Amino acid sequence: MGAIAQQAQGQQMVEMTPKQNLKMMMKKSWPRIASVVGNNISPDRLYQMCVSAINKTPKLAECSPQSVLSCFMTCSALGLEPSNVDGLGRAYVLPFRNKKTGGMEATFIMGYRGMIDLARRSGQLVDISARAVHQGDEFSYSYGLNEDLRHVPCANPGELTHVYMVAHFKDGGHYFLVLNRQEIEQARARSKSGNFGPWKTDYEAMAKKTAIRRAAPYLPLTVQAQTAAANDDTTPDYGDVFQPVLEDDGTDEADDVTAEVLEPDMSDTGAEPETEAKDGE
Repeated sequence: MGAIAQQAQGQQMVEMTPKQNLKMMMKKSWPRIASVVGNNISPDRLYQMCVSAINKTPKLAECSPQSVLSCFMTCSALGLEPSNVDGLGRAYVLPFRNKKTGGMEATFIMGYRGMIDLARRSGQLVDISARAVHQGDEFSYSYGLNEDLRHVPCANPGELTHVYMVAHFKDGGHYFLVLNRQEIEQARARSKSGNFGPWKTDYEAMAKKTAIRRAAPYLPLTVQAQTAAANDDTTPDYGDVFQPVLEDDGTDEADDVTAEVLEPDMSDTGAEPETEAKDGE
Protein backbone atom coordinates (compact mmCIF):
# COMPACT_ATOMS: atom_id res chain seq x y z
CA MET A 1 0.00 0.00 0.00
CA GLY A 2 1.40 3.40 -0.97
CA ALA A 3 2.24 6.09 1.55
CA ILE A 4 -0.63 8.33 0.38
CA ALA A 5 -3.16 5.48 0.70
CA GLN A 6 -1.87 4.61 4.17
CA GLN A 7 -2.15 8.23 5.23
CA ALA A 8 -5.73 8.46 3.92
CA GLN A 9 -6.67 5.24 5.69
CA GLY A 10 -5.17 6.55 8.94
CA GLN A 11 -7.17 9.77 8.64
CA GLN A 12 -10.38 7.81 8.13
CA MET A 13 -9.71 5.76 11.25
CA VAL A 14 -9.52 8.84 13.50
CA GLU A 15 -12.38 10.78 11.92
CA MET A 16 -15.22 11.24 14.38
CA THR A 17 -18.82 12.36 14.15
CA PRO A 18 -19.74 15.87 15.37
CA LYS A 19 -21.20 14.39 18.56
CA GLN A 20 -18.07 12.35 19.19
CA ASN A 21 -15.97 15.48 18.69
CA LEU A 22 -18.10 17.32 21.22
CA LYS A 23 -17.74 14.55 23.77
CA MET A 24 -13.99 14.29 23.25
CA MET A 25 -13.56 18.04 23.68
CA MET A 26 -15.68 18.03 26.83
CA LYS A 27 -13.76 15.12 28.33
CA LYS A 28 -10.39 16.76 27.80
CA SER A 29 -11.46 20.29 28.75
CA TRP A 30 -13.97 19.65 31.54
CA PRO A 31 -11.97 21.30 34.38
CA ARG A 32 -11.72 24.50 32.31
CA ILE A 33 -15.34 24.23 31.13
CA ALA A 34 -16.48 23.79 34.75
CA SER A 35 -14.77 27.06 35.67
CA VAL A 36 -17.14 28.78 33.22
CA VAL A 37 -20.41 26.92 33.79
CA GLY A 38 -20.02 26.35 37.54
CA ASN A 39 -21.08 23.27 39.46
CA ASN A 40 -24.77 23.39 38.56
CA ILE A 41 -24.47 21.09 35.54
CA SER A 42 -22.75 17.75 34.94
CA PRO A 43 -20.72 16.79 31.85
CA ASP A 44 -23.42 14.30 30.85
CA ARG A 45 -26.16 16.91 31.10
CA LEU A 46 -24.23 19.48 29.07
CA TYR A 47 -23.47 16.88 26.41
CA GLN A 48 -27.08 15.71 26.21
CA MET A 49 -28.23 19.34 25.83
CA CYS A 50 -25.90 19.69 22.85
CA VAL A 51 -27.10 16.41 21.35
CA SER A 52 -30.76 17.35 21.81
CA ALA A 53 -30.21 20.67 20.07
CA ILE A 54 -28.36 19.01 17.17
CA ASN A 55 -31.20 16.51 16.73
CA LYS A 56 -33.75 19.34 16.57
CA THR A 57 -31.54 21.68 14.51
CA PRO A 58 -29.41 19.35 12.31
CA LYS A 59 -27.44 22.24 10.80
CA LEU A 60 -25.72 22.66 14.18
CA ALA A 61 -23.85 19.44 13.39
CA GLU A 62 -22.10 21.34 10.59
CA CYS A 63 -20.86 24.02 12.99
CA SER A 64 -17.44 23.88 14.61
CA PRO A 65 -17.62 21.81 17.82
CA GLN A 66 -16.02 24.59 19.85
CA SER A 67 -18.65 27.12 18.76
CA VAL A 68 -21.50 24.74 19.70
CA LEU A 69 -19.98 23.97 23.09
CA SER A 70 -19.23 27.66 23.69
CA CYS A 71 -22.88 28.60 23.15
CA PHE A 72 -24.07 25.89 25.51
CA MET A 73 -21.46 26.89 28.07
CA THR A 74 -22.92 30.41 27.93
CA CYS A 75 -26.45 29.07 28.38
CA SER A 76 -25.35 26.91 31.31
CA ALA A 77 -23.43 29.75 32.96
CA LEU A 78 -26.56 31.91 32.72
CA GLY A 79 -28.90 29.13 33.87
CA LEU A 80 -30.92 29.33 30.64
CA GLU A 81 -31.57 26.24 28.56
CA PRO A 82 -31.90 27.08 24.85
CA SER A 83 -35.28 26.87 23.19
CA ASN A 84 -34.14 24.02 20.92
CA VAL A 85 -33.87 22.00 24.16
CA ASP A 86 -36.75 23.13 26.41
CA GLY A 87 -38.91 25.10 23.93
CA LEU A 88 -39.39 28.02 26.35
CA GLY A 89 -37.78 30.72 24.20
CA ARG A 90 -35.37 31.98 26.87
CA ALA A 91 -32.33 31.53 24.63
CA TYR A 92 -31.46 30.16 21.20
CA VAL A 93 -28.42 28.40 19.73
CA LEU A 94 -28.56 28.70 15.95
CA PRO A 95 -26.22 27.91 13.02
CA PHE A 96 -24.75 30.64 10.82
CA ARG A 97 -22.25 30.68 8.00
CA ASN A 98 -19.39 33.07 8.61
CA LYS A 99 -18.54 34.64 5.25
CA LYS A 100 -15.10 35.64 6.45
CA THR A 101 -14.03 32.08 7.26
CA GLY A 102 -16.49 30.16 5.10
CA GLY A 103 -17.27 27.87 8.01
CA MET A 104 -20.40 27.26 10.02
CA GLU A 105 -20.60 28.64 13.56
CA ALA A 106 -23.16 28.32 16.33
CA THR A 107 -24.43 31.63 17.73
CA PHE A 108 -25.98 32.46 21.08
CA ILE A 109 -29.16 34.56 20.92
CA MET A 110 -30.98 35.75 24.03
CA GLY A 111 -34.75 35.42 24.07
CA TYR A 112 -37.27 37.83 25.61
CA ARG A 113 -38.05 35.54 28.54
CA GLY A 114 -34.35 35.01 29.19
CA MET A 115 -33.70 38.74 29.28
CA ILE A 116 -36.55 39.23 31.75
CA ASP A 117 -35.28 36.34 33.88
CA LEU A 118 -31.75 37.77 34.08
CA ALA A 119 -33.03 41.27 34.86
CA ARG A 120 -35.09 40.06 37.80
CA ARG A 121 -32.13 38.23 39.38
CA SER A 122 -30.49 41.46 40.50
CA GLY A 123 -32.93 41.80 43.40
CA GLN A 124 -33.04 45.57 42.80
CA LEU A 125 -36.17 45.57 40.68
CA VAL A 126 -39.72 45.42 41.97
CA ASP A 127 -40.94 44.62 38.48
CA ILE A 128 -39.83 44.73 34.86
CA SER A 129 -42.00 44.15 31.82
CA ALA A 130 -42.26 44.92 28.12
CA ARG A 131 -45.37 45.36 26.01
CA ALA A 132 -46.27 45.76 22.37
CA VAL A 133 -48.43 48.58 20.98
CA HIS A 134 -50.64 47.99 17.96
CA GLN A 135 -52.66 50.12 15.60
CA GLY A 136 -55.94 51.03 17.29
CA ASP A 137 -54.47 51.20 20.81
CA GLU A 138 -54.58 54.41 22.80
CA PHE A 139 -50.92 55.20 23.33
CA SER A 140 -48.98 58.30 24.33
CA TYR A 141 -45.72 58.99 26.13
CA SER A 142 -43.38 61.84 26.97
CA TYR A 143 -39.85 62.10 28.34
CA GLY A 144 -38.35 64.95 30.35
CA LEU A 145 -38.89 66.27 33.87
CA ASN A 146 -42.46 64.97 33.92
CA GLU A 147 -42.29 61.59 32.27
CA ASP A 148 -45.53 59.90 31.38
CA LEU A 149 -46.65 56.79 29.52
CA ARG A 150 -50.24 55.75 28.82
CA HIS A 151 -51.32 52.64 26.94
CA VAL A 152 -54.85 51.31 26.55
CA PRO A 153 -54.97 48.24 24.23
CA CYS A 154 -57.90 47.96 21.85
CA ALA A 155 -60.11 44.92 21.39
CA ASN A 156 -59.00 44.28 17.78
CA PRO A 157 -55.34 45.25 17.49
CA GLY A 158 -53.76 45.99 14.13
CA GLU A 159 -50.10 45.94 13.14
CA LEU A 160 -47.39 46.49 15.72
CA THR A 161 -46.32 50.14 15.93
CA HIS A 162 -44.19 50.36 19.11
CA VAL A 163 -42.77 48.33 21.97
CA TYR A 164 -41.86 49.64 25.39
CA MET A 165 -40.32 48.41 28.62
CA VAL A 166 -40.95 49.63 32.15
CA ALA A 167 -38.82 48.86 35.22
CA HIS A 168 -39.73 49.82 38.80
CA PHE A 169 -36.86 50.00 41.27
CA LYS A 170 -36.85 49.08 44.94
CA ASP A 171 -36.00 52.66 45.87
CA GLY A 172 -39.23 53.86 44.28
CA GLY A 173 -37.78 55.10 41.00
CA HIS A 174 -38.57 53.81 37.55
CA TYR A 175 -37.25 53.72 34.00
CA PHE A 176 -39.08 53.27 30.71
CA LEU A 177 -38.02 53.17 27.09
CA VAL A 178 -40.14 53.25 23.92
CA LEU A 179 -39.09 52.02 20.47
CA ASN A 180 -41.08 52.72 17.33
CA ARG A 181 -41.44 50.27 14.44
CA GLN A 182 -38.61 51.88 12.47
CA GLU A 183 -36.19 51.47 15.39
CA ILE A 184 -37.26 47.86 15.80
CA GLU A 185 -36.65 47.15 12.13
CA GLN A 186 -33.23 48.80 12.29
CA ALA A 187 -32.32 46.52 15.20
CA ARG A 188 -33.62 43.46 13.33
CA ALA A 189 -31.57 44.40 10.23
CA ARG A 190 -28.40 44.47 12.34
CA SER A 191 -29.14 41.08 13.90
CA LYS A 192 -27.54 37.92 12.52
CA SER A 193 -30.90 36.19 12.98
CA GLY A 194 -32.89 39.04 11.46
CA ASN A 195 -34.21 37.01 8.54
CA PHE A 196 -34.87 33.69 10.25
CA GLY A 197 -35.06 32.06 13.66
CA PRO A 198 -36.85 33.91 16.48
CA TRP A 199 -37.21 37.12 14.46
CA LYS A 200 -39.34 35.11 12.03
CA THR A 201 -41.22 32.94 14.53
CA ASP A 202 -41.47 35.33 17.50
CA TYR A 203 -41.14 38.84 16.07
CA GLU A 204 -43.07 40.57 18.85
CA ALA A 205 -41.08 38.86 21.60
CA MET A 206 -37.78 39.77 19.92
CA ALA A 207 -38.96 43.37 19.55
CA LYS A 208 -39.73 43.52 23.27
CA LYS A 209 -36.37 41.93 24.08
CA THR A 210 -34.69 44.64 22.01
CA ALA A 211 -36.27 47.32 24.18
CA ILE A 212 -35.01 45.64 27.38
CA ARG A 213 -31.57 45.05 25.92
CA ARG A 214 -31.26 48.69 24.89
CA ALA A 215 -32.33 49.77 28.38
CA ALA A 216 -29.86 47.40 30.09
CA PRO A 217 -27.10 50.03 30.68
CA TYR A 218 -29.57 52.12 32.71
CA LEU A 219 -30.88 49.28 34.90
CA PRO A 220 -29.42 47.90 38.15
CA LEU A 221 -28.57 44.55 36.61
CA THR A 222 -25.97 42.02 37.71
CA VAL A 223 -22.62 41.94 35.91
CA GLN A 224 -23.72 38.58 34.50
CA ALA A 225 -26.88 40.09 33.00
CA GLN A 226 -25.02 43.12 31.61
CA THR A 227 -22.44 40.84 30.00
CA ALA A 228 -25.15 38.60 28.51
CA ALA A 229 -26.89 41.62 27.00
CA ALA A 230 -23.63 42.91 25.52
CA ASN A 231 -22.70 39.51 24.04
CA ASP A 232 -26.14 38.69 22.65
CA ASP A 233 -26.23 37.58 18.99
CA THR A 234 -22.57 36.53 18.93
CA THR A 235 -20.48 33.37 18.99
CA PRO A 236 -18.94 33.22 22.49
CA ASP A 237 -15.14 33.15 22.51
CA TYR A 238 -13.73 30.50 24.81
CA GLY A 239 -10.50 30.02 22.89
CA ASP A 240 -8.45 29.68 26.07
CA VAL A 241 -10.66 26.78 27.14
CA PHE A 242 -10.46 24.77 23.92
CA GLN A 243 -7.07 25.70 22.44
CA PRO A 244 -5.19 22.82 24.13
CA VAL A 245 -7.81 20.40 22.77
CA LEU A 246 -7.72 21.79 19.25
CA GLU A 247 -3.97 21.22 19.14
CA ASP A 248 -4.44 17.53 20.09
CA ASP A 249 -5.44 15.15 17.28
CA GLY A 250 -7.54 13.11 19.73
CA THR A 251 -6.33 9.75 18.43
CA ASP A 252 -5.90 8.33 21.94
CA GLU A 253 -9.51 9.15 22.76
CA ALA A 254 -11.35 8.05 19.62
CA ASP A 255 -12.02 4.50 20.80
CA ASP A 256 -13.35 5.77 24.12
CA VAL A 257 -16.06 7.95 22.60
CA THR A 258 -19.52 6.70 21.71
CA ALA A 259 -22.62 8.49 20.47
CA GLU A 260 -25.60 7.83 22.71
CA VAL A 261 -28.23 8.87 20.16
CA LEU A 262 -28.82 8.51 16.45
CA GLU A 263 -26.97 10.82 14.14
CA PRO A 264 -28.95 13.82 12.84
CA ASP A 265 -30.31 13.69 9.30
CA MET A 266 -27.50 15.37 7.41
CA SER A 267 -29.62 15.46 4.25
CA ASP A 268 -31.52 18.39 5.72
CA THR A 269 -31.70 21.06 3.05
CA GLY A 270 -32.87 23.97 5.14
CA ALA A 271 -31.02 27.06 4.01
CA GLU A 272 -28.78 28.58 6.63
CA PRO A 273 -28.30 32.35 6.54
CA GLU A 274 -25.17 33.47 4.78
CA THR A 275 -24.19 36.43 6.91
CA GLU A 276 -21.09 37.99 8.27
CA ALA A 277 -20.59 37.89 12.01
CA LYS A 278 -21.70 41.23 13.44
CA ASP A 279 -23.53 42.45 16.49
CA GLY A 280 -27.29 42.70 16.47
CA GLU A 281 -29.97 43.79 18.88
